[in-house]
Amino acid sequence: MKIHKGENATERMILTGLIVDPIVCGRVASKWTNNLFRSKWANLIASWCVSYHTKYGKSPGKNIEAQFRSWSEKTKDKDTISIVEKFLSGLSEEYVNLKRESNTDYILDKAGQHFSQVRIERLKDELDNDLTTNDIDRALTRIQTFDQVKIGAGEAIDIFHAKEQYKEAFSEEPDGIIKFPGLLGKFFGNQFGRDCFIGFCAPEGRGKSFILLDVAFRAAMQRRRVAFFEAGDMSQNQILRRLGTRISNRPVYPCTVNYPLAIRKLKKDDKFVVDSKEKIYKVSLDWRDILKGCKILRKTKIRSTEPYFKLTCHPNSTLHVKHIETQLKEWEREGWLADVVVIDYSDILDMNYPKLEGRDRIDRVWRDLRRLSQQFHCLVVTATQTNRESYDAKIITRKHSSEDKRKLAHVTGMIGINQTEEEKKQQIMRFNWIKVRDGKYFESKCVAVAGCLELGNVAIRSTM
Repeated sequence: MKIHKGENATERMILTGLIVDPIVCGRVASKWTNNLFRSKWANLIASWCVSYHTKYGKSPGKNIEAQFRSWSEKTKDKDTISIVEKFLSGLSEEYVNLKRESNTDYILDKAGQHFSQVRIERLKDELDNDLTTNDIDRALTRIQTFDQVKIGAGEAIDIFHAKEQYKEAFSEEPDGIIKFPGLLGKFFGNQFGRDCFIGFCAPEGRGKSFILLDVAFRAAMQRRRVAFFEAGDMSQNQILRRLGTRISNRPVYPCTVNYPLAIRKLKKDDKFVVDSKEKIYKVSLDWRDILKGCKILRKTKIRSTEPYFKLTCHPNSTLHVKHIETQLKEWEREGWLADVVVIDYSDILDMNYPKLEGRDRIDRVWRDLRRLSQQFHCLVVTATQTNRESYDAKIITRKHSSEDKRKLAHVTGMIGINQTEEEKKQQIMRFNWIKVRDGKYFESKCVAVAGCLELGNVAIRSTM
């Protein structure tokens, strides 16, 4: 996303939403009054967007450039022309991608906060003038008639006159914001979407970290901004080695790997088998190979020099949810808003909550993780360990929850990671839904995936 970085990232984010996102444009247009932004140039662009939406019922997209050309030919305000031109040039050729990446609800929340803040600042200046001139009656009138701009979180709507809100509610991508291949994608459906909170659960050593990295990597390859928080299960070097194998498509050390070509279910005994071919790697992975792979992926998949995968690593039990929130806000101020937040993993987060003990602390962690997905309108994904009974279970169910069953109350979806000893030898995993908030599911129904952990990929083929 090539936007000129100025002093006000929030204004630029809202303006970009007005230009490329019809939902943002429609909702702001319904509340628009002149000068809701601080700057003259921002109000100018916003007025073009509102006028365009009023006339055509959609956001202007690249047509905003025609509006700019028409205006610039008539004005003598060279300073404003320069600022607007610089901003729009940063969006050039990016309108389609920007629309796809737009975090609609978060932009609307920020718009409501920003517009109200601007109004409060102006009210303060007006009240100062009134007090200076000793016009108390006028000051009181201003206070009594002041109204915030209610857009986004906490906005009351009339459900029988909520055209823009209904358009937004039904505009979600049918496959979520992360798409998975084959039958795995069909099984997961749209559960990996905005405002969702997904958990994976399994006993230790079953590949939870591999799966979380897989989710994060796929998201980044689909131009979703990923914030990956390693809470202490692995060191930075360990996690970079795993990512390096995925990026370069090569194992760390010389070896022969079995690369899956297909996975089949045997009707006789309800087992899965993998058809694979051997791949021989004679040379160890070098950091230069990874950089070469990064260059190829940036060119062929991401098609941008902007960051799409940010990784932070922390010692075990030192990362608190409030620290995650602070970091996400800091990145947002820099103009980088996460679409997907992955935490590896929830059980080893810092659970220091004064006045809370035991299971109540665990419940608070999961409630706070859920809040992150709602506050930033992003997808949050994490993992948790199951209880001892799950070690020998063929299918993990809700009775295998560990520590506090209220975890299931806070997620929008919980996925079990199932694996027998024979399946482990073939690098097969079976996923089942333990809980889905919106959708039909059966705990006993699984999708099986075949991967190659030496290459960092847990789901190359899938079947049901």
